[in-house]
Amino acid sequence: MLLPGAALAGQAYQGPIVDAHGHLGASFKSETTVAVMNRNHVTRQIVMARYYPGPDGAHDLPGDDEQALRLAESYPGRFFPLVGMQQPLLTGEHKWETPNREVEQLIEATERKLTTGKFYGIGEFIVRHWAYSPGKHAEQENPIYSTFMRRMSALAQRFDVPMVIHMEGYPALVEDFSRLLTEYTTVRFVWAHSCGRSKASVIRRMLARHPNLHCDLAGMTNTGSGYGTGWPRKEEFTALIEQDGVLFPDMKALYEEFPERFMLGMDVAHARGNNMKNYSRRVGRFRELLGQLPPETARKLAETNALRIFRIGGSAPP
Repeated sequence: MLLPGAALAGQAYQGPIVDAHGHLGASFKSETTVAVMNRNHVTRQIVMARYYPGPDGAHDLPGDDEQALRLAESYPGRFFPLVGMQQPLLTGEHKWETPNREVEQLIEATERKLTTGKFYGIGEFIVRHWAYSPGKHAEQENPIYSTFMRRMSALAQRFDVPMVIHMEGYPALVEDFSRLLTEYTTVRFVWAHSCGRSKASVIRRMLARHPNLHCDLAGMTNTGSGYGTGWPRKEEFTALIEQDGVLFPDMKALYEEFPERFMLGMDVAHARGNNMKNYSRRVGRFRELLGQLPPETARKLAETNALRIFRIGGSAPP
Protein backbone atom coordinates (compact mmCIF):
# COMPACT_ATOMS: atom_id res chain seq x y z
CA MET A 1 0.00 0.00 0.00
CA LEU A 2 1.08 3.54 -0.67
CA LEU A 3 1.51 5.80 2.32
CA PRO A 4 -0.80 8.84 2.45
CA GLY A 5 0.53 11.45 0.06
CA ALA A 6 2.92 9.07 -1.66
CA ALA A 7 0.78 8.98 -4.79
CA LEU A 8 1.31 12.72 -5.16
CA ALA A 9 5.00 12.28 -5.77
CA GLY A 10 6.32 11.66 -9.25
CA GLN A 11 9.42 9.77 -10.20
CA ALA A 12 12.47 11.12 -8.36
CA TYR A 13 14.61 13.55 -10.33
CA GLN A 14 17.56 11.72 -11.87
CA GLY A 15 19.64 14.56 -13.32
CA PRO A 16 22.77 16.33 -12.04
CA ILE A 17 22.58 18.53 -8.96
CA VAL A 18 24.65 21.53 -7.90
CA ASP A 19 25.07 21.83 -4.14
CA ALA A 20 24.75 25.60 -3.92
CA HIS A 21 25.29 25.77 -0.15
CA GLY A 22 28.28 23.83 1.14
CA HIS A 23 30.70 24.44 3.99
CA LEU A 24 34.24 23.55 4.94
CA GLY A 25 36.28 23.16 8.10
CA ALA A 26 39.78 21.84 8.75
CA SER A 27 38.39 18.52 10.01
CA PHE A 28 36.50 17.80 6.78
CA LYS A 29 37.97 15.02 4.64
CA SER A 30 38.01 16.09 1.01
CA GLU A 31 38.08 12.47 -0.19
CA THR A 32 34.81 11.84 1.65
CA THR A 33 33.23 14.98 0.26
CA VAL A 34 34.11 14.03 -3.32
CA ALA A 35 33.00 10.44 -2.81
CA VAL A 36 29.55 11.40 -1.52
CA MET A 37 29.11 13.91 -4.34
CA ASN A 38 30.06 11.29 -6.92
CA ARG A 39 27.73 8.70 -5.39
CA ASN A 40 24.83 11.16 -5.53
CA HIS A 41 25.51 12.73 -8.95
CA VAL A 42 26.26 16.12 -7.39
CA THR A 43 28.56 17.70 -9.95
CA ARG A 44 29.58 20.94 -8.21
CA GLN A 45 29.55 22.55 -4.80
CA ILE A 46 29.58 26.16 -3.67
CA VAL A 47 31.88 26.03 -0.65
CA MET A 48 32.01 28.51 2.23
CA ALA A 49 34.71 28.20 4.87
CA ARG A 50 33.44 28.05 8.44
CA TYR A 51 35.85 30.08 10.57
CA TYR A 52 33.96 29.16 13.74
CA PRO A 53 35.08 26.16 15.78
CA GLY A 54 32.48 23.43 15.63
CA PRO A 55 30.57 21.86 18.54
CA ASP A 56 32.85 18.81 18.54
CA GLY A 57 35.96 20.77 19.47
CA ALA A 58 39.17 19.21 18.17
CA HIS A 59 37.12 16.91 15.92
CA ASP A 60 35.52 19.86 14.11
CA LEU A 61 38.22 22.45 13.62
CA PRO A 62 37.51 25.73 11.81
CA GLY A 63 38.58 26.24 8.22
CA ASP A 64 39.55 29.25 6.13
CA ASP A 65 39.52 30.58 2.58
CA GLU A 66 42.97 29.21 1.80
CA GLN A 67 41.71 25.71 2.53
CA ALA A 68 38.74 26.33 0.25
CA LEU A 69 41.10 27.44 -2.52
CA ARG A 70 43.25 24.33 -2.09
CA LEU A 71 40.15 22.16 -2.34
CA ALA A 72 39.09 23.90 -5.56
CA GLU A 73 42.57 23.52 -7.03
CA SER A 74 42.75 19.83 -6.09
CA TYR A 75 39.44 19.05 -7.81
CA PRO A 76 39.11 21.40 -10.79
CA GLY A 77 35.55 22.19 -11.78
CA ARG A 78 34.03 20.68 -8.64
CA PHE A 79 34.34 23.31 -5.91
CA PHE A 80 33.73 27.05 -6.15
CA PRO A 81 34.80 29.05 -3.05
CA LEU A 82 33.13 32.12 -1.65
CA VAL A 83 34.97 34.58 0.56
CA GLY A 84 33.94 33.20 3.94
CA MET A 85 31.95 35.37 6.35
CA GLN A 86 31.27 32.93 9.18
CA GLN A 87 33.85 34.76 11.24
CA PRO A 88 34.06 35.15 15.04
CA LEU A 89 35.42 38.66 14.57
CA LEU A 90 32.01 39.73 13.23
CA THR A 91 30.23 38.86 16.47
CA GLY A 92 28.70 42.01 17.88
CA GLU A 93 26.14 44.39 16.37
CA HIS A 94 28.28 47.47 17.00
CA LYS A 95 30.94 46.13 14.62
CA TRP A 96 28.40 46.09 11.79
CA GLU A 97 27.25 49.64 12.41
CA THR A 98 30.72 51.02 13.15
CA PRO A 99 33.41 48.67 11.78
CA ASN A 100 36.47 48.39 13.99
CA ARG A 101 39.98 47.79 12.70
CA GLU A 102 39.48 44.02 12.45
CA VAL A 103 36.34 44.44 10.37
CA GLU A 104 38.04 47.06 8.19
CA GLN A 105 40.82 44.55 7.54
CA LEU A 106 38.23 41.91 6.63
CA ILE A 107 36.66 44.25 4.10
CA GLU A 108 40.08 45.01 2.61
CA ALA A 109 40.98 41.32 2.49
CA THR A 110 37.68 40.53 0.77
CA GLU A 111 38.45 43.07 -1.93
CA ARG A 112 41.91 41.57 -2.48
CA LYS A 113 40.51 38.05 -2.71
CA LEU A 114 37.83 39.03 -5.20
CA THR A 115 40.47 40.74 -7.33
CA THR A 116 42.15 37.35 -7.87
CA GLY A 117 39.08 36.00 -9.68
CA LYS A 118 39.30 32.77 -7.67
CA PHE A 119 36.24 33.47 -5.53
CA TYR A 120 32.67 33.28 -6.80
CA GLY A 121 30.84 35.28 -4.18
CA ILE A 122 30.79 36.36 -0.54
CA GLY A 123 29.11 34.54 2.33
CA GLU A 124 27.57 33.13 4.33
CA PHE A 125 26.82 36.35 6.23
CA ILE A 126 25.36 35.46 9.62
CA VAL A 127 22.74 38.14 10.30
CA ARG A 128 20.18 36.39 12.52
CA HIS A 129 21.12 32.89 13.61
CA TRP A 130 19.60 30.54 16.17
CA ALA A 131 21.87 28.65 18.52
CA TYR A 132 22.08 24.88 18.24
CA SER A 133 25.42 24.37 19.99
CA PRO A 134 27.41 26.09 22.77
CA GLY A 135 29.55 29.09 21.89
CA LYS A 136 29.15 32.84 21.81
CA HIS A 137 28.93 32.75 18.01
CA ALA A 138 25.97 30.36 17.86
CA GLU A 139 23.19 32.83 18.73
CA GLN A 140 23.61 35.98 16.66
CA GLU A 141 21.60 39.06 15.86
CA ASN A 142 23.23 41.60 13.57
CA PRO A 143 21.75 44.43 11.47
CA ILE A 144 21.19 43.59 7.80
CA TYR A 145 21.00 47.25 6.76
CA SER A 146 24.27 48.46 8.23
CA THR A 147 27.54 50.10 7.27
CA PHE A 148 29.25 46.71 7.02
CA MET A 149 26.61 45.15 4.77
CA ARG A 150 26.43 48.20 2.52
CA ARG A 151 30.22 48.17 2.09
CA MET A 152 30.17 44.46 1.27
CA SER A 153 27.28 44.99 -1.15
CA ALA A 154 29.31 47.65 -2.93
CA LEU A 155 32.12 45.11 -3.37
CA ALA A 156 29.68 42.50 -4.67
CA GLN A 157 28.34 45.07 -7.11
CA ARG A 158 31.82 46.02 -8.30
CA PHE A 159 32.97 42.43 -8.84
CA ASP A 160 29.58 41.12 -10.03
CA VAL A 161 29.39 38.30 -7.48
CA PRO A 162 26.47 37.13 -5.32
CA MET A 163 26.13 37.42 -1.54
CA VAL A 164 24.75 34.55 0.55
CA ILE A 165 22.88 35.65 3.68
CA HIS A 166 21.66 33.66 6.68
CA MET A 167 18.85 35.62 8.27
CA GLU A 168 15.81 34.21 10.01
CA GLY A 169 12.76 35.99 8.65
CA TYR A 170 11.82 38.31 11.48
CA PRO A 171 9.50 40.94 9.95
CA ALA A 172 11.63 43.93 10.96
CA LEU A 173 14.73 42.31 9.44
CA VAL A 174 12.82 41.51 6.25
CA GLU A 175 11.91 45.18 5.88
CA ASP A 176 15.51 46.24 6.44
CA PHE A 177 16.66 43.64 3.91
CA SER A 178 14.27 45.21 1.40
CA ARG A 179 16.10 48.50 1.86
CA LEU A 180 19.42 46.83 1.02
CA LEU A 181 17.95 45.03 -2.00
CA THR A 182 16.49 48.30 -3.27
CA GLU A 183 19.74 50.18 -2.84
CA TYR A 184 21.91 47.56 -4.61
CA THR A 185 19.66 46.40 -7.42
CA THR A 186 22.45 44.84 -9.51
CA VAL A 187 23.75 42.60 -6.71
CA ARG A 188 22.50 38.99 -6.70
CA PHE A 189 21.46 38.34 -3.11
CA VAL A 190 20.89 34.72 -2.05
CA TRP A 191 18.71 34.47 1.04
CA ALA A 192 19.56 31.06 2.46
CA HIS A 193 17.32 28.42 4.04
CA SER A 194 14.11 29.08 2.13
CA CYS A 195 14.42 32.82 2.60
CA GLY A 196 14.87 32.56 6.35
CA ARG A 197 12.29 29.78 6.76
CA SER A 198 9.62 32.31 5.78
CA LYS A 199 6.08 31.52 4.77
CA ALA A 200 5.28 31.26 1.06
CA SER A 201 3.34 34.54 1.08
CA VAL A 202 6.37 36.45 2.42
CA ILE A 203 8.78 34.83 -0.04
CA ARG A 204 6.41 35.53 -2.94
CA ARG A 205 6.11 39.19 -1.97
CA MET A 206 9.87 39.61 -1.65
CA LEU A 207 10.64 37.86 -4.96
CA ALA A 208 8.02 39.91 -6.80
CA ARG A 209 9.33 43.14 -5.32
CA HIS A 210 13.06 42.43 -5.80
CA PRO A 211 14.26 40.84 -9.08
CA ASN A 212 17.79 40.61 -7.62
CA LEU A 213 16.69 38.32 -4.77
CA HIS A 214 17.25 34.55 -4.94
CA CYS A 215 16.63 31.81 -2.45
CA ASP A 216 18.37 28.56 -1.59
CA LEU A 217 16.64 25.64 0.10
CA ALA A 218 19.70 24.56 2.05
CA GLY A 219 18.99 22.44 5.09
CA MET A 220 15.24 22.49 4.46
CA THR A 221 14.65 18.80 3.80
CA ASN A 222 12.74 17.23 6.66
CA THR A 223 15.30 14.47 7.17
CA GLY A 224 16.31 14.94 10.77
CA SER A 225 18.81 17.72 10.10
CA GLY A 226 17.76 19.62 13.23
CA TYR A 227 17.95 23.33 12.57
CA GLY A 228 16.50 23.11 9.08
CA THR A 229 13.29 21.43 10.22
CA GLY A 230 12.35 24.38 12.39
CA TRP A 231 13.21 22.77 15.71
CA PRO A 232 14.01 23.23 18.53
CA ARG A 233 12.96 26.83 17.90
CA LYS A 234 10.01 27.81 15.80
CA GLU A 235 8.60 31.31 15.43
CA GLU A 236 5.29 32.57 14.04
CA PHE A 237 6.90 33.29 10.68
CA THR A 238 8.59 29.89 10.39
CA ALA A 239 7.47 27.53 7.64
CA LEU A 240 8.77 24.21 6.33
CA ILE A 241 8.73 23.20 2.67
CA GLU A 242 7.78 19.53 2.88
CA GLN A 243 6.71 16.64 5.07
CA ASP A 244 7.81 13.04 4.59
CA GLY A 245 8.95 13.69 1.03
CA VAL A 246 5.88 15.59 -0.18
CA LEU A 247 6.05 19.30 -0.98
CA PHE A 248 3.52 21.52 0.72
CA PRO A 249 1.13 22.89 -1.97
CA ASP A 250 1.92 26.55 -1.27
CA MET A 251 5.67 25.92 -1.64
CA LYS A 252 5.21 23.84 -4.79
CA ALA A 253 3.15 26.68 -6.30
CA LEU A 254 5.89 29.14 -5.34
CA TYR A 255 8.61 27.16 -7.16
CA GLU A 256 6.43 26.88 -10.25
CA GLU A 257 5.68 30.62 -10.16
CA PHE A 258 9.36 31.61 -9.74
CA PRO A 259 11.34 28.73 -11.28
CA GLU A 260 14.40 30.91 -11.93
CA ARG A 261 14.89 32.00 -8.34
CA PHE A 262 15.52 28.87 -6.24
CA MET A 263 18.53 26.58 -5.70
CA LEU A 264 19.32 23.52 -3.63
CA GLY A 265 21.93 23.09 -0.90
CA MET A 266 22.93 20.25 1.40
CA ASP A 267 24.30 22.58 4.12
CA VAL A 268 26.74 20.11 5.67
CA ALA A 269 28.41 22.50 8.10
CA HIS A 270 30.26 20.19 10.48
CA ALA A 271 32.75 17.37 10.12
CA ARG A 272 30.55 14.71 11.71
CA GLY A 273 27.88 15.36 9.06
CA ASN A 274 30.37 14.90 6.23
CA ASN A 275 29.52 11.25 5.58
CA MET A 276 27.85 9.11 2.95
CA LYS A 277 24.66 8.38 4.88
CA ASN A 278 23.88 11.95 5.89
CA TYR A 279 24.67 13.54 2.53
CA SER A 280 22.87 10.83 0.55
CA ARG A 281 19.77 11.21 2.71
CA ARG A 282 19.60 14.94 1.99
CA VAL A 283 20.21 14.57 -1.74
CA GLY A 284 17.72 11.72 -1.96
CA ARG A 285 14.99 13.77 -0.35
CA PHE A 286 15.62 16.67 -2.71
CA ARG A 287 15.34 14.24 -5.64
CA GLU A 288 11.95 13.10 -4.32
CA LEU A 289 10.77 16.70 -4.02
CA LEU A 290 12.03 17.70 -7.47
CA GLY A 291 10.09 14.78 -8.94
CA GLN A 292 6.88 16.58 -7.96
CA LEU A 293 7.70 19.60 -10.12
CA PRO A 294 7.54 20.05 -13.90
CA PRO A 295 10.76 18.64 -15.41
CA GLU A 296 12.10 22.00 -16.57
CA THR A 297 11.43 23.60 -13.19
CA ALA A 298 13.14 20.69 -11.47
CA ARG A 299 16.20 21.05 -13.70
CA LYS A 300 16.44 24.76 -12.92
CA LEU A 301 16.27 24.25 -9.17
CA ALA A 302 18.68 21.33 -9.30
CA GLU A 303 21.36 22.81 -11.51
CA THR A 304 20.94 25.62 -13.99
CA ASN A 305 19.90 28.39 -11.58
CA ALA A 306 23.05 27.87 -9.50
CA LEU A 307 25.24 27.85 -12.61
CA ARG A 308 23.77 31.17 -13.67
CA ILE A 309 23.64 32.92 -10.29
CA PHE A 310 27.20 31.98 -9.31
CA ARG A 311 28.57 32.21 -12.87
CA ILE A 312 30.03 28.69 -12.77
CA GLY A 313 29.41 27.46 -16.30
CA GLY A 314 31.42 24.94 -18.24
CA SER A 315 31.18 21.23 -18.72
CA ALA A 316 30.36 19.08 -15.70
CA PRO A 317 33.21 16.80 -14.61
CA PRO A 318 32.71 13.08 -15.23
